[in-house]
Amino acid sequence: MQILSTPIAPETHSKSETMTRLCNLPRLNPSASRLLEVSSDVDSAQDEFEAIFRSDPSLAVELLRVANSARFELRAAVPSIHMALMLLGTDGTRNLAFTIAMGSYLRGGLSESQVRPLWLHSVATAVIAEQIGHCIAPELTDLYTAGLTHDLGRLGLLHADERRYEEILGKVFSSMDEANALEKVLFGLTHAEAGGHLAQTWSFPPALCRSIRAHHDPLTEDDGRLLRINQQACILAGELGYQELPNCPIPEADHSLFEGFRNRPELAHERLKAQILSHIQSTA
Repeated sequence: MQILSTPIAPETHSKSETMTRLCNLPRLNPSASRLLEVSSDVDSAQDEFEAIFRSDPSLAVELLRVANSARFELRAAVPSIHMALMLLGTDGTRNLAFTIAMGSYLRGGLSESQVRPLWLHSVATAVIAEQIGHCIAPELTDLYTAGLTHDLGRLGLLHADERRYEEILGKVFSSMDEANALEKVLFGLTHAEAGGHLAQTWSFPPALCRSIRAHHDPLTEDDGRLLRINQQACILAGELGYQELPNCPIPEADHSLFEGFRNRPELAHERLKAQILSHIQSTA
């Protein structure tokens, strides 16, 4: 069976070779990764957050720059990390810091034309996942981060072999399964598997690693709401014009997940688009 509709050079990497390349990539900002380890539920969370930012002045400066942007419409300037934590909360501060860290990593050594569509899709998925969570799972605190990082493997494969993965991004596919199959042929693993490997290497929480690794897998009854919401947010991002791959049909959404709340004002397409654009502009 033909794997894709247009030809591609036959050079391939084995799974072990690709994983070695992934292991040799620079790490994501370690301070952002440390923020994932702090539970929002503990009394010491704000103190731990503040200590992490004080140890990383560059991330702290970026956090204050974004916190003072038009996106938050705050009446007064935010002069310190302590004040940012008070105004944004630990979850909001963590989301913002991780957005800054991911944006910086995306821009590291790759061209704007390569990373811009990936960044737009990731931010859109993060915003949508968070809004779905507000509707049906307010207890989940990592939905934004799960959405933002779900395509981490695409970034990893771009860094591992920029030329080869650029070819994939430019191809026309009949389905996401076809695109994943080509990744398997050329790299020995899919972008979802590559992302899961990177997330584990970078000590992301297990639930987040699972969400990244399985965001294209068929769901089972044992899969939790983090993964289920992340999958559907990825699909809805495509429906709003922020596609995961530019030349690939968008998978069908699981409409059973949205029964009873898809028409909620929080999920109105125009409102989501405005929120996505605000997030993108504030971190540019």
